[in-house]
Amino acid sequence: NMTLLHYPAQDGDGFGIHPPKDTDALTILADDQVAGLMVRCRDDEAWINVDPPANALVVNIGDMLERLTNGRLRSTTHRVVNPSGEATRRTRYSMPFFLHFRPDFEIAPLESCIAKGEEGTAPEPILAHDFLMQRLREIKLA
Repeated sequence: NMTLLHYPAQDGDGFGIHPPKDTDALTILADDQVAGLMVRCRDDEAWINVDPPANALVVNIGDMLERLTNGRLRSTTHRVVNPSGEATRRTRYSMPFFLHFRPDFEIAPLESCIAKGEEGTAPEPILAHDFLMQRLREIKLA
């Protein structure tokens, strides 16, 4: 699923989007060389600017992949902060590609991601469609 996002020019600083975590497996985003994308550190307080090299792809881990890896790969909380100064008055576009599992794919933690003795702590298997609907209800989009 690819989406075209439009961030209109603004009169002041602020957020382009609220800080979400993606519900999919992966989100792939071509770098547009405009500052503003940030990821939250694991301590849930500090934010880090994403500054990829030119012509790079930014890849976010989503909730589905976190579940598949039993939390070994963590879903990335991120936000877009409008740049300051003259850059604030420029319109911006973003085209993220969201990679989802097939609706009938069973998301069960990979055996290699479950430590010995912790088999009972892994999340129960769930169909990708059911997981997506559960997450959408949690964030009030369904």
